[in-house]
Amino acid sequence: MSAQPKSLDFYPFIVDLDQMNELMGGFGWRSATSEEIPVLVELGERLINDRLADAPTIERVHNATKISAWAYGDPIEGLVLCVPLSEAGLTALQANEFQPGNPADQHIAAAGETCAGCYIGIYAGSTYEARKAVMTGAGVIRMGIFSQVPCFARAATEDGARSMESLGLAPAGFGPDKLWMQGALSAPTRKVA
Repeated sequence: MSAQPKSLDFYPFIVDLDQMNELMGGFGWRSATSEEIPVLVELGERLINDRLADAPTIERVHNATKISAWAYGDPIEGLVLCVPLSEAGLTALQANEFQPGNPADQHIAAAGETCAGCYIGIYAGSTYEARKAVMTGAGVIRMGIFSQVPCFARAATEDGARSMESLGLAPAGFGPDKLWMQGALSAPTRKVA
């Protein structure tokens, strides 16, 4: 992993939940229901051949943020899991103290709270159409919602690393193994909190 220093400039903001739902919905995504979250976990673990956070943890985070679990298709064939980070969460990630499998409440930017970064836990699809939607969904999350803050993800697979690179992320040089990141892309377009 590269030891290059990365810009961690960020322009905190409060996520517009309606905007995120509208943008994601425009590409066939929906906010996952509590009944769908276990299906997301099973699909994600099967696709990356690794463990994800358990369904109760994902539901806890999603209930707090309202934007952390996304489903595509019926039956579900794509998923995106993300955690909007508070300033404490961003600091914890840099210090390798952030636990993506069970994030501390103070590390999560809950709905209506200031967001300082975004951790994408997984974006994956089981079909060609779902994979296209996943890349679109990841791009929407990055460019449409979280452009003012750094974005992070782990490269669980070689395909994941290639897709992150195509989205403009690069090895972070800090934090957990295989952590990739991209610094803030824009100055504030929304009111800074």
